[in-house]
Amino acid sequence: MKRNVYTLYAFASLTAMLLAGAMPAFSQDDAVQKAIESIVAEVSSLEDADVTLEVMYERLTGYAANPLNLNTASEAALLQLYALNEFQAASIREYIALYGEMLSPYELQYVHGITQEMMAKLLPFVTTLSGEQQQRITLRQALGSGQHQLITRVQQTVEEQEGYKNGGYLGSPRAVYTRYRYTFRDKLQWGLTADKDAGEPFGKQGNKAGFDFYSGHVQVSNVGILRTLVLGDFYAQFGQGLSLWKGGAMGKSSDAFSIAKQGDGVKAYGGTNENLFFRGVAASVNISKKVTATAFFSYKTVDANADTLGAFSTLQTTGLHATPKAMAEKDAVSEMAAGANVSCRMEKLRVGLTGLWYKFGGDYQRNMRPYTLFELNKNESANLSADYRWYAKKVRLFGEFGVSQNGGLAVLNGGLADVAPRMQLALLHRYYQPQYQAYYAAGFAEGGKTENENGLYIGANIFPHPKVKASLYFDAYAFPWLRYRAMAPSKGFDFMLQVGYTPQRLCKMHLRLRYDAKEENVTDEQLSTKTIAAVEKINLQYNIDYELFTGLRCETRAEFTSYKAGRQAHEQGTMVFQDVHYSLQQLPLSVSLRYAMFSTDSYAARIYAYESDVLYAFSVPAYYGQGARWFVNLHWKPVDRVSVWLRCAQTYYYDRSSTGSGLAQINSNHRTDAKLQLVIKL
Repeated sequence: MKRNVYTLYAFASLTAMLLAGAMPAFSQDDAVQKAIESIVAEVSSLEDADVTLEVMYERLTGYAANPLNLNTASEAALLQLYALNEFQAASIREYIALYGEMLSPYELQYVHGITQEMMAKLLPFVTTLSGEQQQRITLRQALGSGQHQLITRVQQTVEEQEGYKNGGYLGSPRAVYTRYRYTFRDKLQWGLTADKDAGEPFGKQGNKAGFDFYSGHVQVSNVGILRTLVLGDFYAQFGQGLSLWKGGAMGKSSDAFSIAKQGDGVKAYGGTNENLFFRGVAASVNISKKVTATAFFSYKTVDANADTLGAFSTLQTTGLHATPKAMAEKDAVSEMAAGANVSCRMEKLRVGLTGLWYKFGGDYQRNMRPYTLFELNKNESANLSADYRWYAKKVRLFGEFGVSQNGGLAVLNGGLADVAPRMQLALLHRYYQPQYQAYYAAGFAEGGKTENENGLYIGANIFPHPKVKASLYFDAYAFPWLRYRAMAPSKGFDFMLQVGYTPQRLCKMHLRLRYDAKEENVTDEQLSTKTIAAVEKINLQYNIDYELFTGLRCETRAEFTSYKAGRQAHEQGTMVFQDVHYSLQQLPLSVSLRYAMFSTDSYAARIYAYESDVLYAFSVPAYYGQGARWFVNLHWKPVDRVSVWLRCAQTYYYDRSSTGSGLAQINSNHRTDAKLQLVIKL
């Protein structure tokens, strides 16, 4: 390990010296990518952060193309940027109400609670248009004055996997992604996405139409009383997610205050995850200034292990169709869903009512096990829920009450309070009965499902000094019925403390401690049998992000993890990395590099770390075993409207002669992945 530390130091020093000879300048794409990565890395900083990164990227890149108007945006819209909490969003609205419309986004620095760092995150996604600048729009303008964007990406693992040698995979090792999008302000957009994963066939067998997955949509927004109309693929999010939250959800993160969900309603979907969307038609209409009504209908096919009679026991959610078995299960059953929501906004209160019905084609016959006794085991069900948000100057209350067709109940209530100039408190209680069934739910939960869980979350943000922020939470929970990997009712708790320090505008650091103790099935080596015992996980992370001079930014991290299951021995892991991000002025070129070393006793002691990727993509690999990992990410802009991205990453293991298993096995101690992307904007 000592040799690796020297190697890391030499890598960082040499890189800095080589790059120090040129004066840098960030391009607009670099600034957008930096802001997105900063937001996503913080939100997804915990290993089990319940958030779908693809949907976050989709939303943020949408705002990058069509910035949110600060002068007209509601608190709910501001929260969709992920960088603000409830009171910071309210401060922006209060500032505009007091001083009038903002003339520039840089006015954010004068808003109470908005720091320089936060403003830097927001700038690529916001604008300040006055009412006079928002002129009446003609159909001709909407159809001809927008922005066209085309993205094409190809990626491949360089080393050959067993599945390509023995014919186990149906297609080539290349993954291909193509997306076209047209957008006109916040009024009109349409797009088409096509995707083929590695190993999937192209233009043959089950994919005779070419790509394995297609997604398309047309969305019209903010036209008269029409708030949103979507034809094609869309997602839907309402309340606190107890009955309907399709499209990914946030849970616990390094910001203890970010626990209240703020749904999008219905919005177009343009990602590649085949399980996060509905397909059909959705519309949201402002019936009056206070009442909004939404309705949708969806029909699509989903993957399942259906037999010749249409009976199935498992709905497959991987979205991968690279083997004959996976291809046979593709689009095996139909999924039909219909729903509606009515919400009413008053001065200090907002209430909503959501209803949902869904049905799968065929006969759903789940393979029943003790822990699945109460789970959905039929092809048709429905949910109904009521949600609320109550606003006061320094207090926010929120919650939702849900009931499933079988009579199961789910209740969530929470509150946020700005109790002092330097302290904010968060409280959330949830009660989900074991028999509550909601297939499209994504409520706040430790267990990953909105069922079979009771819990109390207490969190706080403390600002003892203008340059210091402490964020901490304690979450205690219990599972009243059996669950996967727990053969009896169980309980646990989760604690997190993060202290951040920003000594100057171009330097920030944090130290984070997390302790998690959850009861699970554990093999008792002395008794040679399984029992329920606490599985303890400890994670300690130090991270510093600093800018040496304009354009040269570095990030250094050291992380330790410990895992202990019952009376078994401790398993530990360490990881250190050095990142360098640089943009040159002499050439339209920017580069991001990382060199990391890691050593863990097992996969259970693995460590996750977010990585810089090509524009609109992300990577969060798991570091485990003994080895090193590096990546180089290049961005070249030969002309104004064309960008080329090239990424190469390799993991090298010291403790094994092969990587992966089964069809994915590589008979080498390293794995190399290459990615090429072209972005054209017109």
